[in-house]
Amino acid sequence: MFDSFLFDSSKDLLWIFLMSLLIYPSLVFILRVFGKRTLTNVNMFDFIITVAYGNVLSSIIITKSISYADGVLVLFMLTALQMILSKLQVKFAFFANLIKAKPVFLYYQGEFNEEIIKREKFRKEDLRQALRKNGMTSFEQAEALILEGDGTISAMEKRENSSNDALVDVRWNR
Repeated sequence: MFDSFLFDSSKDLLWIFLMSLLIYPSLVFILRVFGKRTLTNVNMFDFIITVAYGNVLSSIIITKSISYADGVLVLFMLTALQMILSKLQVKFAFFANLIKAKPVFLYYQGEFNEEIIKREKFRKEDLRQALRKNGMTSFEQAEALILEGDGTISAMEKRENSSNDALVDVRWNR
């Protein structure tokens, strides 16, 4: 039962070593060719692709039935599909609206958006943490707390004579 628990064979270790040496630089090359947009975390699909890269990379390295060429093709296709999705979002507003989550106010000008806070399962402690991360000590210092499309919370500090251009596309309700 435990005969291969700590060590299976030197052939297996050599496979993992060599496949790691080949596939990792290949992924780096693919990502460099496709550009920086590939690894941004703008929306949930970007997060999914990042997780998929890790999963695929480990499967390619460990699974002997997956050849190097198979692995490179999978990584290439994931990256290509991600880029196609990104281009469709830029070109067609309908598609972007379908794919991307819109930012929404959790707090704005002294008022909490209780409906969204409850629906998104946030606590006031989460909102206070966002304030602290942005150097604020109270809600009175904040103009807005925004749940971004990628799931992060942005905290906007109150500023005199500010146009609030960054808040144009933020909604109170979804």
